[in-house]
Amino acid sequence: MNARKRSQPPAAGGTSSPGDGSTRGSRSSGGPFTEIERAQRSRQVREQLERAITRGDYSPGDRLPSERELVELFGVSRVSVREAIRSLETLGLVEVHHGRGTFVAPGRGDHYSVPFRHWLAVHRADVLELLRVRGALDELAAEGAAARGDAAAIDALRAAHEDFRAAVHGEAPVDRLVELDISFHEAVAKANEGELLANLLGDLNTYLHESRYAALAARGRASRSAAEHELIVRAIVAGHPAEARAAAARHIDAVQVAVVELTALGEEAKPGPTERTGSGGDGER
Repeated sequence: MNARKRSQPPAAGGTSSPGDGSTRGSRSSGGPFTEIERAQRSRQVREQLERAITRGDYSPGDRLPSERELVELFGVSRVSVREAIRSLETLGLVEVHHGRGTFVAPGRGDHYSVPFRHWLAVHRADVLELLRVRGALDELAAEGAAARGDAAAIDALRAAHEDFRAAVHGEAPVDRLVELDISFHEAVAKANEGELLANLLGDLNTYLHESRYAALAARGRASRSAAEHELIVRAIVAGHPAEARAAAARHIDAVQVAVVELTALGEEAKPGPTERTGSGGDGER
């Protein structure tokens, strides 16, 4: 693996010590990272590193800045950096070689969601059954939202759609896309009368988190979901229940196809017996 050839981001300015929660001076350089200034530091470190990797600032085989450098760059504690790196390793984005450093995993593009593909391969039947139930509820929710035509609920739905679309265009981390995708579908459900439909879909979202993550991590799926959401929103705004239901059905059908394709890839990517008894494959994490 090759060390990173591009210039490293400059260290953060200011005089506060890493991880003390104080704010350092802002940097004006064009480096890929910005300093962490709020709570949930580990998550924010992971998101910035994930974003830098997925947009190509670091290529497969490149070495990330050392732990000490990341502490200085982000202005956080070593614990926050270590937790962020562990999360990236679990997702299959990086490989940690003790004594050498942390490197971007080979084939980070198509294999980004490998650990989740393995999970899907094991739980395929359950996931597809849950998706069928979710599809029926999403269709009902879209139809009901269009029939009801509540102005405030439709405004909230539009805002949720714009948030997801902006995140897709801005190449947001996958976990952020998952969060906003759930928010969009919740907004559709909440545009109906009563709370039961929204509560049922909320429960299903808990069980479908892994499949949602794997699907949205797949190349091009997030953009297609944004386009499919657009058709649902248009039908609801126009007050066309049948069209809204059909748009929701097409969206869930497309997601189901994506999940089936991912489970097939997960089966192909499973380590063989020799690999399992050796150093351990990604599927064993």
